[in-house]
Amino acid sequence: METNLTQHPCANKCTNFKEEQCGHCLISESDFIAGDTVVFINESKPGHLMTVHKVEGNGVLLDGNRSFALIHMIRHANVAELGAKRRLTLTEQALAEVP
Repeated sequence: METNLTQHPCANKCTNFKEEQCGHCLISESDFIAGDTVVFINESKPGHLMTVHKVEGNGVLLDGNRSFALIHMIRHANVAELGAKRRLTLTEQALAEVP
């Protein structure tokens, strides 16, 4: 029987893999590439725009190798943020979506 679920990236490679994802060595691919403009997700972190310099595993080097962030802590900057040259608050993002 064929499944429409994504193939576990370490099927036939990981000893902990049975029929479902093992949670041991899940391999996640980054959505980031060098040159991407990103912001921190958490509003307690700096709100300026940053540029991805290099992707390394679960992290990225930012702004010409001056800082490092884990990929789950950042997201791509949206068009409104690119225009504002900073991360927008949730309220500002909600207002930006109103036509």
